Amino acid sequence: MMDPIWLLLLLPLAGFSGWVAAQRGRLHRRNASGPKAISDSYVRSINFLANDQHDEALDVLAKALEDYDESLEIQLALGTLFRRRGEIEKATQIHQGLISRPGISSEQKSQVLFELANDYFKAGLLDRAENLLLELGASESFREASLRLLVQIYESEREWERVIAAAGHLDKLTTEVWAPRIAQYQCELAERALNAGDYSAAKDRTTSALNLNRNCARAIILRGRLEALSGRHRQAVTTWTRLCDDHPEMLNEVARLVQTSAESVGKSGLYVDFLLRALESSSDERLQLLLVDFLAQEGRNAEAEAHLESWVEEHGSLSGLNRLLEIRVDSGSRSDSSSDYELMRKVSGKLLADRSGYECRFCGFQGKSMHWQCPGCRHWDTTAPRLATIKLS
Repeated sequence: MMDPIWLLLLLPLAGFSGWVAAQRGRLHRRNASGPKAISDSYVRSINFLANDQHDEALDVLAKALEDYDESLEIQLALGTLFRRRGEIEKATQIHQGLISRPGISSEQKSQVLFELANDYFKAGLLDRAENLLLELGASESFREASLRLLVQIYESEREWERVIAAAGHLDKLTTEVWAPRIAQYQCELAERALNAGDYSAAKDRTTSALNLNRNCARAIILRGRLEALSGRHRQAVTTWTRLCDDHPEMLNEVARLVQTSAESVGKSGLYVDFLLRALESSSDERLQLLLVDFLAQEGRNAEAEAHLESWVEEHGSLSGLNRLLEIRVDSGSRSDSSSDYELMRKVSGKLLADRSGYECRFCGFQGKSMHWQCPGCRHWDTTAPRLATIKLS
């Protein structure tokens, strides 16, 4: 469906073009039917737009404007509309035709080339788009816009060194703060090095990310992982505990890592202390369940069940109730009601199943796995765990 705001922007241009054509008709006595045609098309487009028939409005307007291709502004607007509607080939044809137009100024040519770069980008012809944008980068008028589009291209190609350079230029050129975003790019390189077994390079990249954004949750998690891999498990736990202050929503993401490090040094108390500290900072019910799981693994089933009973009674938590029913079914402590417990556990489990995963705070995109860059809106560091919390009241 066509975005109606673009049609609203283009319709006045159509009306203006009709007026221009009328003046030319009086002065040069040519194309006498043109003004009427464009005026009729203008009215028809308004009617289509009023009835939410946006595509039909654009089709009528585009056909009418084909006879008035003298206006660069109208052709550029038309090309943009085609591109936004997904008709990339039509948009490209318009912009390629404008480049060869005689008498076009250097500034106008730069504008057309930028639109053509956008066409190539939408068509997936990233090399062509990049070449045009690098050429346009020498023009002061299009430097910022070209750099922004280059950032998108390099991100899609995962060319992190190049995107760091482009973003660095934007950080100096604009008032926008790019450091947190560049920190994410450094984390991408850190993870690449970590997966390749180059821990030294991963450490350098993580340090660069934290220098850019000292509270970067991703970099904090990476630093803890590197410390654990080097055998510094206590320091790793201390690093992950930093999330309590600024990123409590990420504590469950590192809880298993903390448990592994605690077990590596034979200090289960490290894990329990982490969970208790985390529960002071976070309302994430999954942390409560991890504490219950730990108690059960330690053979402290009665304590785990009592903790759950108290928690469910106080907070009315369905996830807590589901876990409590699971414990009672597994233990067989109430065999006369075990079938009832199993049925209730299944029902509560289904209610919770669709409420887990991750969600972008910016656009609402939901997924089952963690993405540091939202697949929907492409924003960085906006995805957080979606808590499977249902309160019984």
